[in-house]
Amino acid sequence: MRQAALVAPVAMLLVGVSVAFAASGNATSPRAKSLAAAASRTAHVSTQRYAVDLKIVKDGLPHYLHAQSEVAPGTILVNLQLGDVTLADGTVIPGSDTTGLIDGPFLYERMPDGLAMGSIEWLRVRVASLGPSHPALRGMHGMTAMPLLHVLGEASAHAVTRDASLFRGTVAYDDPIVVAALKPLMAGLQFRDLRVSAWIGPHGLVRHVRLTGRTPDGKTTMLVDARLFAFDHPVHVSPPAEGTFMDQALQQLRD
Repeated sequence: MRQAALVAPVAMLLVGVSVAFAASGNATSPRAKSLAAAASRTAHVSTQRYAVDLKIVKDGLPHYLHAQSEVAPGTILVNLQLGDVTLADGTVIPGSDTTGLIDGPFLYERMPDGLAMGSIEWLRVRVASLGPSHPALRGMHGMTAMPLLHVLGEASAHAVTRDASLFRGTVAYDDPIVVAALKPLMAGLQFRDLRVSAWIGPHGLVRHVRLTGRTPDGKTTMLVDARLFAFDHPVHVSPPAEGTFMDQALQQLRD
């Protein structure tokens, strides 16, 4: 039975983190004492938007992922797009586009193209029926900013501008926190020589992150380019309308 439509690039495996961000007011300090402090401050903003582009080049073939998310207490909306892959012989493996929504007690998953049944385009399941490590929840939380903020918290980085608006440094690839945080994006691969740049906004919040790395044999490289924005702006999400979703428990009974 398919439980999760939101999946990691290439290997389709995701790791999750906490269910929602804790609410807090706007940060007022214009500077961050450290990258870890900026990451922690950003993680506690009540609402935010996140967009990430991932490029993994393996055996000369580029793989692309683009994800966007909106997060508020009790709400996570994620859209995930996997780009086409063109093989050496010219064969094109089509990409995919999927959407997931956690809205209060429910998780909604949009059905892949071609699997919709009439007006039914979504599956719905109660979040309480899923364990914290369930792949569906991991898939949702893995495409928020939290995993990358965990990486920044472990980075060995220093400010390279007087106003501490730009930090650069390295990340220990074998740090357990880093390993768990990057698993959603790394497609089962281990990347080393991790280097990070992080741009900090005027309120001491992380605005832009670039992370690069390579596999031990040097044959595969990755680039993560992420932006965080619209901090503390209201998130307005409308759940799928009645008649457009099916409860997953009901579908299981029918199967």
